[in-house]
This record gives sequence, C-alpha cells and structure tokens, in this order.
Amino acid sequence: MVVTALELRASAAGHAQQLARQRGVPLEVVQESFYTADLTGPFDLIVYWDGFGIGTDDEQRQLLRRVAGWLAPGGHAVLDVYTPWYWARHAGFTRRTETCTQVYGFDAPGCRMTDTYTGQDGVEHTQSLRCYSPQDLSLLLTGTGLHLAAAEPGGLFDPDTSQWHPQAEWHRCMTFQAVLTHADRG
Repeated sequence: MVVTALELRASAAGHAQQLARQRGVPLEVVQESFYTADLTGPFDLIVYWDGFGIGTDDEQRQLLRRVAGWLAPGGHAVLDVYTPWYWARHAGFTRRTETCTQVYGFDAPGCRMTDTYTGQDGVEHTQSLRCYSPQDLSLLLTGTGLHLAAAEPGGLFDPDTSQWHPQAEWHRCMTFQAVLTHADRG
C-alpha cells in the first residue's frame, strides 16, 4: 500500500519524503494546492489534519466536492475541525517564550479562530481557521456529495497548565474529528 500526501509547501513536502525514506515507508508526496491537485484516486481513506477551515465556506465546499470525487465507494474521509466554543473561551490567551509571543483570538461574527505569533523582530504571523460545530459542518456539506457519518470530540490545550489533553468533553474540546462518507450511503 502506498500513502499519498498532499502538501502545499515545498519544505514540508521534502521533509515528509525524507522521513518516509528514513523509515522505509512507501509515500507519494504531491506538492500542490488541494484546490488544483490532480490526484490519482480513488482513496479508501482521506485524512485532513489541522487546516480545515483555512478559507471561506465556499472554498471549503469546493474542497469537500473534490474530496467526494477522490473518495472510493465505501471510503471514509476524516477531518480535524476546530470548534468555536474553545476559541471563544480562550480568546486573549497570551504565551511568551524566548523567541516569540503567541496570542489566541476569536472573530465571533466570522466564527474564525486566530493564532498570532510575534517574533523578536516584531513581525506578526497570524493563522486563521473557520470554526464549525458538527451541525454547522452538516449544513456546509449540503451539495458536496458527502455526509457527516460520525463526529467525536477531540482534545484540548489547557492554557492555564500548558498541558495537552487528548480527549475532552464536547463543550470544552478544541477540535472534533468528523467522519464523512458519500451522501448516497447515508
């Protein structure tokens, strides 16, 4: 079995290939955007960690339609989805290290988390992801050819203790894992 990885950044694609070679893992790395990549599916399993929601809802639907096209009959897609309640609760959290300052934020009208890093040089880098509840994701899936088959709460980072907890209750979790199948499978 060969695993196919899709990665936008050349440095990350190269790193993935290097790690796979070192460990003897058969890996095909496609260095391209998931909006334009021509993948040679179908795939029994598609997994997307830590990045769903990077664009607009329309861009997420475009991606989800592509996932539906890549997914084999009977296959599953697993998404790691950020929740709005975690980010709303922890907006303003600030962590200072020797190299940077990190600040969590939450854009409530856009339902987007922000994670801003400011280096010692004063340059800010912010990532922002659209947050969804399972119900929001179900609505987003309309017309994509996919169906939310299951959703499980993920973990949380506790900013007070700086500890990661791999499982959390729904009302506290930072992310949830969504299992998607073809819509006609129900």
